[in-house]
This record gives sequence, C-alpha cells and structure tokens, in this order.
Amino acid sequence: MKKFIYTASILATLCLASCHEESDSWYSETFDYSGRFVVATTCAEYEDDNTAIEDGLEVMIYNTAANVANEIWLDLSVAGLPQKGKFKVTGTPREALCAENAENISSHSYYIDTEYGLAPFEPSYASYFRVPTATGELNEGIQLYTYITLDTLKILPGAATSIGGNAADSIYLKVTMHHDYVKFESRELARKDWADPDVPEYEWVVKAGSNTPADPADWDEHWTLAGYRYTGYPEDL
Repeated sequence: MKKFIYTASILATLCLASCHEESDSWYSETFDYSGRFVVATTCAEYEDDNTAIEDGLEVMIYNTAANVANEIWLDLSVAGLPQKGKFKVTGTPREALCAENAENISSHSYYIDTEYGLAPFEPSYASYFRVPTATGELNEGIQLYTYITLDTLKILPGAATSIGGNAADSIYLKVTMHHDYVKFESRELARKDWADPDVPEYEWVVKAGSNTPADPADWDEHWTLAGYRYTGYPEDL
C-alpha cells in the first residue's frame, strides 16, 4: 500500500484479519469461476508489499446471492488489507473481462493530513493530528482502496503445479486499486468527555459525501495475483 513516512520515529504496521465467507447460494451458476486459490501478489508501484506463493495468501471467488451466471464476488488481500468487490464479467474463465470497477466493501483505511504528512486515522496517532478548536473545521485526508478494477482474470484447468508438486488449475488476475481524497470535519465531543467541564473539546470525523477520486497518476496501484486452485492436500497450503 502507499507508504506514508512522516516522522523517522513512527512505523505504521497493518495487520490482516481474514476469514472464509461461504457462497451466498449452495448451487452456483458461477461454478467454473468459484474456488479457493493460493496466490503470490506483486505490486508494480510498491515491491516491498509483494508476497510469495509460500506466504499462502488466498483469493476466493464465489457466486452472489442472485446466483446468476457471470456475476461473482472476488475476495482477496493486498498489502496486508482485505479487499472485496462484486463484478459482472463477460467471456469465460479462460479469459474473463470486466467493464466496470467495483466498490471495495472490506477495507476502509483512512489517513489524515498532519504537519508531518499523512498519518493513519487511528486513536494511537491522535497526538499528531491538528487539534480542532470549533465545530465544522475541515482537514484533508485520503481513503485507501475505495474501488477495485478487475483488469484481467484467467483460470486455466490443469495448467499449474502446486507448491507440493500436484497438478492444479492456475489463476492469473490483475487488479487496479483506487483511492479517494476525503475531508475530515470537526465536531464537539460530549460534555462528559471534556477534560475541563467549562472548556469544549472537539474531534475529527470523516465528512460524509466528501469522497472525490484521487489522481490516478499519483495513487493507483496495479497488482498481479498468480497461483493455483487449492487442491485440498496439506502440502499445498
């Protein structure tokens, strides 16, 4: 993900918490796409975030609740963050195409502008935020991974060899991750939370409806994920 180094003494660590979500319908109209895949990930812009197949990161593809052909959920992770979007695809799994991007419903990571640069919008970094002094003040920021574009998806039967040496279906997909500029707005804290009962205090919140697309030339991240369909054998992760 985008690296924000705003002071030499601070290192932001992002952790992934993932879970396996079951398909919305037991009988799948997207059976040829659906499955659990073990992948390596590569970012064109930030190679430090790359992962190897041995890391065991997974991609899940499954049908939607509507259970219609060529409409899939794509569930993956990049840069230690979960990503999930619903896509309408055309063609076949051997070379599927998608004409639109999808809202990412998993990752909602925000950064706020400080005098040191952009910092994670988390309580542990609050001491670096500008202190608001009234209601309605504005501050700049960004939301990471707001939308996903599915650029390429290929699933080829029997075209891969697993890490354990077994024959498996291969998967190759390319996605573009998009970010939004956002604004933070100050609001008054409840009186019981003031340090001095006679002196109002304020906090920052994300301003609803303030999202605007970030400049693609500066912010888009291009990811390649490649690997194989999980075989069920323990040696294949």
